[in-house]
Amino acid sequence: MMRRATTVTLFLFIATVALRAGDWPTFGYDAQRSGWARDEVILNRDNVSKLELKWKKKVTNEPKSLTSLTAPIVVSDVATEAGPKNLVYIAGSADYFYAIDTATGEIVWERQFKTDVVNKTPGMWLCPKGLNATPAADVLRNTIYAISTDGRLYAMDLATGKDHYRPVQAVSAFAKAWSLVVRGTTVYTSISQNCGEMPSGVVSIDVSDPVMPVIRHWRSARYGAGVWGRGGVALGEDGSIYAGTGDGAFNAEQRNFGQTMFRLHPDTLKLEDYFTPKNWDYVRKRDFDITASATVFPYKGRELVVIGGKEGLVYLMDAENMGGATHHDCLYTTPLLSNEDEWFEAMGIWGGFSTYLDSEGRRWVYIPIWGPVAKQAPEFRQTNGPNPNGSVMGFTVEDHPETGRPYLKAQWVSADFSVPEPVAIANDVVFALASGENARQSVNAGIMPFGNFKSEELLKDNQRVESEKKAQLRALDAHTGKLLYDSGPAVFETWTHFSGIAVAAGQVYAVDFNSNVYAFGLKSE
Repeated sequence: MMRRATTVTLFLFIATVALRAGDWPTFGYDAQRSGWARDEVILNRDNVSKLELKWKKKVTNEPKSLTSLTAPIVVSDVATEAGPKNLVYIAGSADYFYAIDTATGEIVWERQFKTDVVNKTPGMWLCPKGLNATPAADVLRNTIYAISTDGRLYAMDLATGKDHYRPVQAVSAFAKAWSLVVRGTTVYTSISQNCGEMPSGVVSIDVSDPVMPVIRHWRSARYGAGVWGRGGVALGEDGSIYAGTGDGAFNAEQRNFGQTMFRLHPDTLKLEDYFTPKNWDYVRKRDFDITASATVFPYKGRELVVIGGKEGLVYLMDAENMGGATHHDCLYTTPLLSNEDEWFEAMGIWGGFSTYLDSEGRRWVYIPIWGPVAKQAPEFRQTNGPNPNGSVMGFTVEDHPETGRPYLKAQWVSADFSVPEPVAIANDVVFALASGENARQSVNAGIMPFGNFKSEELLKDNQRVESEKKAQLRALDAHTGKLLYDSGPAVFETWTHFSGIAVAAGQVYAVDFNSNVYAFGLKSE
């Protein structure tokens, strides 16, 4: 425990230096993927109703299947030639990269990654064969990292976009990598779907010596078991790596970890602990992937992990003892929150969780839900109207009155959201994006016909992109779920897929499928 305490102190010091009021440097704000803009000083419950669209910028890009622009990240006070600027960074699926002035929406610098890799067969929405991973910034080293379609890791100057060193071949060409996160000189990503013949798992790229980088790959299973939460992996306070896997074989002796929540050592990627639900075989047969990225947070002297997936359940784990002696017992499992019909698509929990400590010292966890609330869901203290398409749920973390163990206590559920993305929190306000996308995946939606599912039953790209709905930005009271602001359906041109939002220095950023970047801020008096 002495080693852990020392490491935690150092980690918190680094995090405090790197994260400033105008920064949102990685997916979910921080390495724990909390979604909590804890240093935001402008937006709050009293003024958020005055949000408006400040600017909209269309950038050059070619969507790859459903994939278009990555979730935005923000760095403040970047020393450009024109003076200090706050910049929002966006990567495009066709290997474009943009740094945009947050004040004006004008492009400060841009580039397109060059590749000699030839795409011999077309991609599709499971393997889009395009840039997919949300970049991550290392403010201390004046660097922003991105992984291009050909699998190379770029380390670019925040102010100019120039390479700090030659790109590093980090993963296979056309691999489906997810949001990056940085710890010291190491960049982490996760891999899913075996795209580009890259086995699923977690990859670390240590570039302390960029001429001789050290690349490690933890393989989650012989086949399948993709680590495809859009937030990539989350890091604990000591750097431990947390994430979950999709459907695949489970056999610990054979090192197959499908349907499993795991912890890896940050330096070696050695598997240190894991939790696999007792009904893992049922989860596999129903294709109930662990689709949501984990979040990690402190609670009464311990570190907790929250994760879940398409089945509609959420698991709360002790980071130091994830699955108990059997690896099948976590601290707490919620009642069914969604997906009573047991669909493998368009229902359950996708995206990622968010968490914060409110002004009264209460720990909250927010969960984006696809589809209607299950009848078995716990009773919420406050509801905010019908929600047939989806919702955001708010829970507090408390000690259970009977067991004394931490659990998630239901507090509120929002009104209707059409496919909600992971939320962001600032000053007791929850910012949430309804993506509006068509979440259907198959011709005949419903239960996964295990053993009889044919590839021709999957919807094609041109079918998946059909959606009459558009994205909408909303702000909710973090304590009640009450609607404080709604952009309405006329602001966004179209929907967005597997995205996220950023909150920094009084503005909220989002993207859509048509390669538009949006910035919302307070109306001028």
